[in-house]
Amino acid sequence: MDAIGQLELTWAQGYNGSPARYIDKDVICYQCGSNVKFVAEDGAETVFNFKGNGVGPFAVHPNAKCFAVAEQCLNPKICIYVYPTFRELVMLQDGTQLEYHKMSFSQSEYLATVSGVPDFELILWNYTNGTKLTSTKVSTEPITSMNFNPGSWRQICITTERTITLWQTEQSNDKYLLQPQKVKLPPSEPSIYGDEDKDRDQPTRASTRMTSYTIDVPRPAIAGLVGEKAEQLEEIQDLTPRVIPLCQAWTPGGDLFIGCRGGQLIRVDGEVIKARVLYYPPLRAETPMSRATSATNSRFQSQTDLINMSRKQTKLGADDTSNSMIEGSFDCIVLHKRGLYVGGQDGMLRLIDTKSEDCRVIEQCNINQPITSLSFPPSYRRLAIGSCEGSLHLYEAGIPNSLKLLKDLHWGTVMGIGCLTGNEHVVSVKEDGELQVWTMDKGKFVSSVSVGVPATCMACSPLTHVAAVGTVSGHVMIVDLTNVQKPRIIKSTRMYHVPVSNLTYDVDGNFLITGAENGQVFVIDGRASKDFSPIGYTVVEGEILTITTFTVNGVVKVSITTNSSGNRRNGADALLYFELPEDILKDPRKSVTSLKCDFKDASIKKMVLKKHAVCCVPKTKKLHQISLPDEVPKKGHAEPLLPETEFPGHQLPGAKLLLSPHGKWLASYGIDGYVQVRAIGSLDRFISIRPHDYHSGGVRNIAFSDDSQSVFTTGQDGVICCYSWNYSSSGIGKAKSAMESARARKTKLMQGQKDEDEVVRKMSDWVPPLRSSRPASAEMDQSEKERAALEQALASDEIYRTPTPTAATNATWQDMQKLEWVKAEDAQYHDVKKDLRIQIRDMRRTIQEMLKQNETLPAIEKLGRHEFDLDIEEQNRLQTEADSEVQRVREEIEFDNLAKIYLREMIKKECWDDMKVKGRAVQAFYSNLEVSNFPMRERSKEFDKLLNTVTIRRKIELAELAARKSEIEVANRPTTTAEKKNVPAPVTKATTKDDDDLGEGEDEDGEKPSTTGSLGAQYGGGSDLFYSQFDLHTREQKINQIILLEDAIHRIKVAFNKEFDDIHSKKVSEIGKIKEKNKRIKKIMDDIDLDEEIILPLLSIYEEPEQLLIVKDEEVKVEKYLTPEQKKKKEEEDKLEEERRLKEKGDNARERGLGMMMGGVLEIKKEDELKKDIPKPLFMQTKEQKDWTEDEKRLAAEFEQKVKDLNEEREKYRKQLETELRKLQSIIQDSMSGFDDMLNQVFMKKIKVMMVVYQEELKILRLRASLLVEEELETQEQELNRLVEHKKTLKALTAQAMIESKKHLDTYKNDYENLQYEDKAMDKTFKREFNDVTALQQDQLYRLFRRRPKIPRLKGFDTPAAPSTGDHGLPNPFADRPSTARQHAQAKNNVESAINDLDRDVNNPEGVELSVWERLCKFRRIKIENEFLIKQKALVFAEMEAFYRKRQDEDEQLKNEIEDLQMKISKLKNDEARVNLNLEVQLLLKQGQVETDTSTFIADYKNSALIHRSVVEELNTNIKKLGEDKIASMVESKDFRKGIIQLEWEHKKMLMEMEDFQNKMKDIQFMKVTREIQLFLNNVQEYEAKKADEINKLEQTILTQLKHHEKKLAHQKKILREHNRTIKAKDADNSNIDSDLMERNVTVNERKLIDEVNADRRSDAGKDKRYMEIVQRRKLVDLAKAQAQEVAVLRAEVERLRMRTFPALVQVEH
Repeated sequence: MDAIGQLELTWAQGYNGSPARYIDKDVICYQCGSNVKFVAEDGAETVFNFKGNGVGPFAVHPNAKCFAVAEQCLNPKICIYVYPTFRELVMLQDGTQLEYHKMSFSQSEYLATVSGVPDFELILWNYTNGTKLTSTKVSTEPITSMNFNPGSWRQICITTERTITLWQTEQSNDKYLLQPQKVKLPPSEPSIYGDEDKDRDQPTRASTRMTSYTIDVPRPAIAGLVGEKAEQLEEIQDLTPRVIPLCQAWTPGGDLFIGCRGGQLIRVDGEVIKARVLYYPPLRAETPMSRATSATNSRFQSQTDLINMSRKQTKLGADDTSNSMIEGSFDCIVLHKRGLYVGGQDGMLRLIDTKSEDCRVIEQCNINQPITSLSFPPSYRRLAIGSCEGSLHLYEAGIPNSLKLLKDLHWGTVMGIGCLTGNEHVVSVKEDGELQVWTMDKGKFVSSVSVGVPATCMACSPLTHVAAVGTVSGHVMIVDLTNVQKPRIIKSTRMYHVPVSNLTYDVDGNFLITGAENGQVFVIDGRASKDFSPIGYTVVEGEILTITTFTVNGVVKVSITTNSSGNRRNGADALLYFELPEDILKDPRKSVTSLKCDFKDASIKKMVLKKHAVCCVPKTKKLHQISLPDEVPKKGHAEPLLPETEFPGHQLPGAKLLLSPHGKWLASYGIDGYVQVRAIGSLDRFISIRPHDYHSGGVRNIAFSDDSQSVFTTGQDGVICCYSWNYSSSGIGKAKSAMESARARKTKLMQGQKDEDEVVRKMSDWVPPLRSSRPASAEMDQSEKERAALEQALASDEIYRTPTPTAATNATWQDMQKLEWVKAEDAQYHDVKKDLRIQIRDMRRTIQEMLKQNETLPAIEKLGRHEFDLDIEEQNRLQTEADSEVQRVREEIEFDNLAKIYLREMIKKECWDDMKVKGRAVQAFYSNLEVSNFPMRERSKEFDKLLNTVTIRRKIELAELAARKSEIEVANRPTTTAEKKNVPAPVTKATTKDDDDLGEGEDEDGEKPSTTGSLGAQYGGGSDLFYSQFDLHTREQKINQIILLEDAIHRIKVAFNKEFDDIHSKKVSEIGKIKEKNKRIKKIMDDIDLDEEIILPLLSIYEEPEQLLIVKDEEVKVEKYLTPEQKKKKEEEDKLEEERRLKEKGDNARERGLGMMMGGVLEIKKEDELKKDIPKPLFMQTKEQKDWTEDEKRLAAEFEQKVKDLNEEREKYRKQLETELRKLQSIIQDSMSGFDDMLNQVFMKKIKVMMVVYQEELKILRLRASLLVEEELETQEQELNRLVEHKKTLKALTAQAMIESKKHLDTYKNDYENLQYEDKAMDKTFKREFNDVTALQQDQLYRLFRRRPKIPRLKGFDTPAAPSTGDHGLPNPFADRPSTARQHAQAKNNVESAINDLDRDVNNPEGVELSVWERLCKFRRIKIENEFLIKQKALVFAEMEAFYRKRQDEDEQLKNEIEDLQMKISKLKNDEARVNLNLEVQLLLKQGQVETDTSTFIADYKNSALIHRSVVEELNTNIKKLGEDKIASMVESKDFRKGIIQLEWEHKKMLMEMEDFQNKMKDIQFMKVTREIQLFLNNVQEYEAKKADEINKLEQTILTQLKHHEKKLAHQKKILREHNRTIKAKDADNSNIDSDLMERNVTVNERKLIDEVNADRRSDAGKDKRYMEIVQRRKLVDLAKAQAQEVAVLRAEVERLRMRTFPALVQVEH
């Protein structure tokens, strides 16, 4: 096959929204599957087929017209091509092992790449010569963006979802180094922005609150982390939600704009490397200045943040709502001179003013599609906008209405592709149902139409210009393509309830075969003249994989491969093979069995071959050639289908095959991305192409053109590729045969095609049916109507006829055929069904009569209801369903019970079985007091072994210590008693009389509870093995002490539990005694007929927890379920019990003898005798008293005396019983009270025991805390040692780099100095070079030699550009700050042009020969180039010096860091020693002995001192004595002071009385005796009568005034009403006047206007006079106001003077 030629890519279509970049001023390129697509702004397209192994990332150079594509394979390469020749510029190798993640070009000759697994390296390349400059490790997180700084190639920014890293490239000649600078991401919400200023590394661990020395332990040491995990701990613990960077844009000043996923925009300062949020998206439920906003603002930490955010929200509220940017608005950003263009998922392109603080939107344009790519050309005048929906737009920057659609490919997975008959157009269908038409030669988009439903497959008819589309809803839609400019849907038929999986036309287009997952294969008439009607169907087993057709002698043969295993990867395991003869088109009914249209197997010669792998390319990845049998194999004699020949296939299993239209070429394609084309005659040789990458899913569909000259492929990547043959000289004949075959087939179908196309054109557009709003409810109503009709027919005993079924709204064609079949069957068997219904009705009536008769029969003769059920099968089915449901419910209950039983057993094992001492309590009889024991587990063998080890070790230590002391005592016997007092040991044994309480628990070694820290020795926890708290210095001692303390706690609990068991047994015995006494009490109460409450104490569930595990019968409220075996066993037990009871009821000789001989009792009791009444004589019952005889009277008297004696005896016995009853009750109460007292004592002891246990546990916790601090300090020391070693390693590397840098610097310096020397030498040799001219000419030439053009100075990144170097009219933001490479190139060009200007002949001095002038120009050019080279060398030398100084600074910094770490290590060791020496002890003191402030929950003892009790008591005695003396002195002073105060008080009293008498005397002297006073003094009665008369008059006056007031009030109200009416009238008048006034104003304005118009014509005579009159009137009015004010002042003065003349009484001082 390879001799025919090669398949070359002609065109490719598909765009998924990947970055689209300008590669030329008007050409955009983007990645199109495995290819690179170039689209010009005028619509011209070019495609480049990448030949590498797999396709990785793609990058475009912004200036150099080249692009890079990386492979995706083992040891991938990066190929760089030049546009538009597509010449391979260079190939970069050995960059990574598996894959590249990102690539980015600088503005110059550098390329940065980031590799993936397993390297994860950032590599810097010089792509012009293919050299790898340097590399460094980067984060393993997926990279979201990577870009060079357009103004400086030395800066690279890489962002991930969690980090922003700025990489600075440092250079020393040919040595490069990448240094990272990480930027901390700001929080994603403004409410938590202020928390970032808080210091997280606060002191985290203090030894205790009671010590004055605190140790700060870092968090990693607390966590026990060392190494990289310790460095990452802060990031791991940082739970603050932070922004997620997505895209970036550099500014000319070196800052960065970064767009984030949450809708935030941040700016990174390039100098301080700090990020600042410029914009936060508003909350979804937030409105400007609302309550929610105020609540959010209240969470800001600073007033400045609150003010700034309020300004932003206010300005946002003033703008249009569309200006607000929400989440997803910053998915891609690009910088422009006017601002920042941003776009995102909301489909809005916005221009943001970066100079304003509130990110104001100054321009916007609605794209109506999500924006995923933005790119400017070098001119920055247009913007290319890419969308993930497959569109490309052009936008003129600064012109909002300039949006232009460049391409709209409607991105999506291509589900099918085919060629229309005519060999001019290609048709494809996308996953969402979009059908598209393309030109075959150039792949231009023609038109599209949407079928409205997601599509699954497609096929084009060879007979007519239509395409069949299969959908997920099971429809097969026919699309008219006779007019490719306006495709339309002409028919839709639902064939399946499941998605259509296969569509295939036969070669002539007469049949359309469809397949689906349910195994049904439909055959549809492919002719439009037959309305594309279905013919029939057949059913296969399993899932249909492929459907293939081929024609032999006019018979269409169909082969279908299926898979019944449920896993498509296993390939096909069966093949269905049948034929479709031409006769089936003429009369399809002969080939189907019924109106259901299911094919007869014989008519289509259906064969099913199973049990063998018959897929085209099976799991062996080979191509098998298999011959199919001509006849249907007999049952049981089927031979296996074995491959006849085997050929090499694809690299991955699961490939598919396609035969060319002329039947001579076979194409295979698969998920490996390859397409292999073979000739039928030589299947072992093939041509292979890879149109799609296997990483994206490989090839999905392929199609041949009618003449087999083109191959069309589609893949999971959504790209359509067209490959055409480039025939070799020997392959032209093969091509001609294919074209001749296509021409013959076209000629054969030409007339039929014209007729069918004409029919298709005449067909009307398909209109989708209106969806009913309630289809389910309508069907439900229909079923309810049928049920009601059935019930009515049964109730009226009529014949019910099932209504004719109707088609459902979503019925398939098969459902419709079944419905027609049902209707035909109903019509055919109408009479038979009617007779059957009549017979059924008669049978129903008979059964009903039998049921009624059965109800009247006796119970023994009645039959069960099920006996009348004639449908035994239905009865059995219902019974089976019920039994299965019961079994299912029973199994569910059993599983639920099993789970609960398991949970119960686990709880019981954990909380009961494993407990050596079960937890229980003892409750008091008369109170709520309750005392519980200590539940205890069985101590493990490991702990016992450890305890034994510690005990033995401690005993050895004590023995060794005792031996050592004895030796020391023997050695120190001559010492005096005074010297012995200095020994610290006796200090611990010294006791005072005041230490009685704490001295009672003194241990054997003399240590008291106050220093041991607990009272454990008093409650069974004492031991002489304990370490002293002052001796716990080592880790082993602390661990041993913890074990001994745990054993002490165990012994304390065991001791208390023994006492608890005694009190529990005591209560049990008391309850037993009470029960015995209650029996006697109950007997007494029964004897004396007394009804009182009996005390019945019982043990509660807390006292007998075993009762929780026992289920009593009375606790079960439901009937117990018994299995048949249990029921049978219970019946046997009941039968035996009944037999035993009947035997006991038989003749019992013992009971009969006891009854006959002793009256049924063995012992005669007094109470029984007293209960017996004395029998009354018979005569007293039969005779009257008067008829009694003397004997009878005597007997009656004796009877009465006996009765009296019996009653007295009974009363006496009753009193005895009552006395005994009260005594028993008092005994019970006393015993219960005594038990409560004992329980109270146990309760008090329990409290003390718990206190002791807590004291011991507190000591354990303190010891464990100290052990934890030691471990943390050890961890910190390990981390510091690791850091020291790491820093030393870095320092060694830095020192080595510094040495190499110094070496390179010295070498370069020598070269630089040599170049300078050569330059100076050229000046010296000038005269020797030009010694052939005169001295005057030599001077002129030397001046010209020294003349230099104005060369622009080479400047760095931060140096402002000269005004002439930048075009200020361009919108390029970097026009004023070109890149370094551009500056060098521009400077070089300027120098060259300036030298050319100097070398002109017009500058040649007179008299100088032309040859001399040319020699001068050449010499000067060499000199200038040498000077330019020196300047460049100087810049490089400066960079190398800076690099060397940077390494020196790093070396010095590392040295300082190592010294700091060593200082920290030494300080840490001091801390460890201090922790081990400054022990923390627990002291047990009385409450009165603590003299510190205990106001807080935990007191602070840092500034406290521990002193002896005697010192405090002696001091208190002195203070008390001095206090008593002071009090006595104060009492004496108080008594003396009291006498003085009393005398002073009496003196003041006398002075006040004297003053009072003087005032009274003055009042009497100055009092005036009026007539009224005289009248009162002369006649008191007359005065009082006069006063009473005056009071009456005043009361009458008041009444009169009240009446007058009411009358006046009514009058005023009347006046008020009149005024209100007047007001209303005035309001009406005012409204009229207002309207009149408006009219008059209009008139006045009109006249004023007329007057102004005529003002120029009038004379100004009288104007000054009128003005003077107005001024005079204004002055007179002001004068009148001033005079009125003066009059008012004078009147006030007169009134004041008049008031002064009023008489007044004046007191005269005497």
